[in-house]
Amino acid sequence: MIELILSRHGETLENQQHILQGQLPGTLSPLGKAQAENLAEILKDERLDAVVSSDLARSYETALAVAKRHGLTPHQTPLLREMDWGVYTGQRLDDVDWLNLPPSVESVEALYQRATDFIRYLQDNFPDRRIIAIGHGAFNRAIITYLEGKKAIEMIDLPIMENTTRVYFKI
Repeated sequence: MIELILSRHGETLENQQHILQGQLPGTLSPLGKAQAENLAEILKDERLDAVVSSDLARSYETALAVAKRHGLTPHQTPLLREMDWGVYTGQRLDDVDWLNLPPSVESVEALYQRATDFIRYLQDNFPDRRIIAIGHGAFNRAIITYLEGKKAIEMIDLPIMENTTRVYFKI
């Protein structure tokens, strides 16, 4: 059994401006750096066998803060990357019509499949371990939806995970 702590990166400068970063690296804001350190402080006395992060800078930098406190090195994987926003990447967009995404945007079904692949990646590479995975708002919804046994489209009903919030699962 894997014990998974799913978290989101610290706040970015782009988050402050409501910019869809998608698979851009992102830059942690001063608050985001403090959130990463706070997450590390909160988890300092918890057992962690591995830290897994998206390979995007905002998640990796958050993961580094946590990993340092545990003497670990984060494992990066593109499977944990944020949703590819296609033509919307880098733009401000307050309302997304999830049921009518343009072809350049990663579909809800593709996100769900990638969430499935990510969980398999954990099972193959970190069996019987306690892991923190630091990802992204939209993609973490896909992971939660998958782990709760829901259909892909149900992810759009979940709220975006707040920066450095934690959700615990046993897989």
